[in-house]
Amino acid sequence: MSVRLPKQVQEALDATGRPYAVEHGRRHRKIKVDGRLVGILPLKPCHADNDRASKNIVAQIRRAGKC
Repeated sequence: MSVRLPKQVQEALDATGRPYAVEHGRRHRKIKVDGRLVGILPLKPCHADNDRASKNIVAQIRRAGKC
């Protein structure tokens, strides 16, 4: 099953070079890098494309990629 993520988030995940997973919860998608939870996105697309939320998740992914 393919998961559609905002473009910025997908690019940040690909740039880390580490394995990642996107799990569906009841209300949010959980983004994990190396098995560690690094961020969540709401399932509703109107909230998922929120620019500030996407930037925060990108920053969290980059931080997780440095460890």
